[in-house]
Amino acid sequence: STIFQAANPLTQKALCPLPYRARASARFEEDWVAASSAFAMPGVSTLADALLLSDECKVITMGSPPFSIVHTNRAWSQLTGYKFTEVANRTSGFLQGPHTEKLALQELRAAVHKGQPTQVRVINYTKAGDPFYNTLDVIPLKDKAGTLTHFCGVLAGEPVADGVVPKLERKEALLPPAIASETEETEDTAEKASDDDGEVLCPPLAHIEANGAAAGAAAELLGESEPATKRCKREYRLADAINNTKDAVVLTEATPPYAITHVNQPWCEMCGYTLEEVEGLTNNILQGPDTDQALLDELMASVRRGEAHSARLVNYKKGGVRFVNQVQVMPLYNEADELDHFMAMLQEIDAPVV
Repeated sequence: STIFQAANPLTQKALCPLPYRARASARFEEDWVAASSAFAMPGVSTLADALLLSDECKVITMGSPPFSIVHTNRAWSQLTGYKFTEVANRTSGFLQGPHTEKLALQELRAAVHKGQPTQVRVINYTKAGDPFYNTLDVIPLKDKAGTLTHFCGVLAGEPVADGVVPKLERKEALLPPAIASETEETEDTAEKASDDDGEVLCPPLAHIEANGAAAGAAAELLGESEPATKRCKREYRLADAINNTKDAVVLTEATPPYAITHVNQPWCEMCGYTLEEVEGLTNNILQGPDTDQALLDELMASVRRGEAHSARLVNYKKGGVRFVNQVQVMPLYNEADELDHFMAMLQEIDAPVV
């Protein structure tokens, strides 16, 4: 594949990796038909695949209407001009404009409502109003039972020849309102239950009191008599973690150096970083002179064993602002009960480090 250099005088940046080099010629449509007929769907079939660090432009949405956005990556932001925090829990309609093809949109909507994969090519618009050709592959993501949980959209952007489609003039990017998430709607209905094997299901961190008793409560939840991984692995799945828009959540890869694959909006608001800034980095960005190395070593030892762990740490926001962080790290398992990611939930507390 190649990097198509955008003919955008405002940015002059690469839009996104392309499966082939588009040619600005009178035969462009013929070239497009030939290329698309040979185009293979990207190698994405699971939510874990969709979260892999990649230069592909990717967006993940919920699997049911209104298909609100739960994740975008840095490449998507570079293509569209929007940051994840601007579009989280919103639909993707803000990329459309007066020259977006209606028939292609109808085809797209029909496919997603049926839970089917599809590919369309439409004119979309960046945050700055610049039009671009968008080859969009939409892949349904299903769990082990075959239930549709999310969609992954893989975008390939191509510049529009000067003058073919006018720039969308707007003083500011108008976004649809944010949609209440399932996490927010059910935050007061945490369940404490057991499955058929008698395993205790761990309640979300949102239901742990953020006060001086938090450390003791967390320790009680994780337990001392049996491995935390066994107790929690059936409760916390990757799908649950990425849908969480209430707690401050960061997801990392399951292997060293535990690179960050996703942070949600509450995490960005708490820590001061954008998703685009931290993608591919590690949680070391939150450490500073008062961060207790012994507590960190103990936490990382649990991570290497694939176990859950709770700690109260001094961390630092972007710009060096010090805060006390009650953090819980939990292993996330895929549908085959294989360790897939780690999730850390952060709570900023007004309490001394003990």
